[in-house]
Amino acid sequence: MGRKRRKIIKKTPKPFPNIFSCPLCGAMAVTVKHEKGGDTAQVVCGNCKASADVPWYPAYSVVDAYTKWYDKVSRGEQAVETGQG
Repeated sequence: MGRKRRKIIKKTPKPFPNIFSCPLCGAMAVTVKHEKGGDTAQVVCGNCKASADVPWYPAYSVVDAYTKWYDKVSRGEQAVETGQG
């Protein structure tokens, strides 16, 4: 007789989202566009067309650029450009 072996369950981490909520209009429509090798990323809301450029560092991911933009908008440090719908 032997003991019963337990099944090993590996937990996979959840990936970061690609679409975020807009602090201005509240819609889930904010995307981050970054070209490889560039030093800026463009954050754009698809609903209210608010956009801004944020600095991009090699260690950044899409979430980091979004949070940088979110902090600037929520504090009122940066004027947000809004386009025509």
